[in-house]
Amino acid sequence: MSALEMLAMPKTHTLTKRQMEGTVCVWCKENLDDTCLRLGPRIRVADGGIQRWLPRACRPCTGKEAARVYRIHIRACARCSHRDYCPDSRALHKLALEYR
Repeated sequence: MSALEMLAMPKTHTLTKRQMEGTVCVWCKENLDDTCLRLGPRIRVADGGIQRWLPRACRPCTGKEAARVYRIHIRACARCSHRDYCPDSRALHKLALEYR
């Protein structure tokens, strides 16, 4: 799993059609250009079935979300809480720094 795939998505019932389609940022709803990031395939349960969707995001929002998830992770992960940072925390930290 990549660091992008570790990022939490907003609840799908709160998203617009354009956010679900990946034409605007999944977090801030800004129009996306060629520099946007694909966050990996996700699934949701809707209309009695499973649907796949492909969220995308702008770089600033990706950096903010990566930093948020990193802060949560290092408090909850047994390895990270002892300063022996795991591969997931290192990947999230790198992502947060890259897109801040």
